[in-house]
Amino acid sequence: MSIIRQDIATRDWTIFALERAKRPQDYKQEKKIRNNQAYVEDCPFCKGNEHMTPEQRLVIGDPDWKVRVVPNKFAALTTSKQTSYSVQRHKTGLYLSMDGIGEHEVLIESPVHNQHLATMDQAEMEKVIQAYQQRFSVLSKNENYQLIIIFRNHGSRAGTSLEHPHSQLIATPFVPGYIRNRLQEAQRYFDDMGCCVYCDMIEYEIQANKRIIEQTQDFIAFAPYASVSPYNIMVLPKRHQSCFIQAGDDLQRGLATILKKCLIKLHDALMDPDYNYVIDSAPVDKAGEKHYHWHVEILPRLTTRAGFELGSGMYINTILPEECARILSNTQKS
Repeated sequence: MSIIRQDIATRDWTIFALERAKRPQDYKQEKKIRNNQAYVEDCPFCKGNEHMTPEQRLVIGDPDWKVRVVPNKFAALTTSKQTSYSVQRHKTGLYLSMDGIGEHEVLIESPVHNQHLATMDQAEMEKVIQAYQQRFSVLSKNENYQLIIIFRNHGSRAGTSLEHPHSQLIATPFVPGYIRNRLQEAQRYFDDMGCCVYCDMIEYEIQANKRIIEQTQDFIAFAPYASVSPYNIMVLPKRHQSCFIQAGDDLQRGLATILKKCLIKLHDALMDPDYNYVIDSAPVDKAGEKHYHWHVEILPRLTTRAGFELGSGMYINTILPEECARILSNTQKS
């Protein structure tokens, strides 16, 4: 029999169609044909090809860089060339529009083409998180930007077009309805219960000990109760913080540690699956709010949303999070 579960933080529902359940090996993708060279002549992100990218906005490592941040040459949003600029809304009859002003940056995670996060050492991973934090902090000072999203696409099914390890950052002049709904649901829970829903989830998951994948002094990673996809992972700081900008040096190191462990587990258990991850944070002007809690969501791209999912807004999952947690928690300890 199928099971339907609700995400307490978003009130979204997931259908677990267990009759479609697969064994772990069934989720493994075919072995990818990757370029195993450390340097690729026509790759704009490789060390030595810095002239192929726009001027860098951040570099970590001197004289040999370890992480670079550059504007995306094919940006979804573009930076205003004016020193002082206010994003204007335009009304055209019934409809509203605005100029496509914002930021779209690429965070080049390594000078080595065939490197990726699951195979990096701890120090390299920490530099990636450091770059996230520094660019988030800089862009949060721009009054035009309400939301900053940091995300990573790994593999073609996740939407990446370049193999070289990289993440992206987009700053937008508005907060989309999807994010507003999450914020409103967290506010509703706080109004009803007097506490943060994510803090309650952390406490409950530790007590239940059924879905925990990895845990450190400062972070917890677990398979969400209403996971939207097989091997969905949520990583949260145990200390309440609403906005990623609040994470200090200690939490940056802690996030690097637990994120690397989770990615290694996925890599080993599922043969390096394609995945997306997103740092889900409150808008920059909401730092300090008591009702929201920043976190990282990892979504392996093992299934495809079809007609029912697209039409209903619901998800169909074929494996319970408890089983995913059992498999991943028993995968390579590091």
